[in-house]
Amino acid sequence: MRIFKANRFLAVAALLSVFALTGCGGGSTEPSRYYTISAESISTSGASSDTRVHVKKFTIDPAYQRTNIVYRESPYDFMFYNRDLWATRPEQILTQVASEYLIKSNMFKSVDLKPMGKPDFELLGNVDAIEEIDEGDSQEAHLAVQLTFRKAGEETPLWEKRYDERQSMNKRDAHSAAEALSKLYAKYMQDALENIAKVK
Repeated sequence: MRIFKANRFLAVAALLSVFALTGCGGGSTEPSRYYTISAESISTSGASSDTRVHVKKFTIDPAYQRTNIVYRESPYDFMFYNRDLWATRPEQILTQVASEYLIKSNMFKSVDLKPMGKPDFELLGNVDAIEEIDEGDSQEAHLAVQLTFRKAGEETPLWEKRYDERQSMNKRDAHSAAEALSKLYAKYMQDALENIAKVK
């Protein structure tokens, strides 16, 4: 009987410790915050056509294949926020925003993430890095993306370019990172649309 009581006491003590550590015993926890990349205002001058373009889901380096926003304090660090998260995985966000830019350009009859019928063209993307860089007193957003525009069903691109730049941030937090990354992506898409207009 004493052994049973001792074991039961230890089990209750362990359970109470879990509640205390996780804040389930009445304490409050900070809620998660969610962020996205926005489609900024950019200028477009491409002529409209009756062609259709399929924006294929972007691929991404496996290290960034997460909803946590990544930050680095040196070339050797790779960390991420626990409660500051992307609304969906970053490759999905960048795919969606790319389609929004293509729609705003009015260069195509339709822009599809899931094409109805065979499209004329395809836009592909690969994300090599999407992160916040904190080195000393400097805070920057870093976005490395390769974009490829080609005829549907063909491997040879009509146009392809890799972008890899940094954008200064107002302060060190996930909101500023999302804002700076949006500006970088707008710059990339502005250049991409100007080049696509020449080859489509």
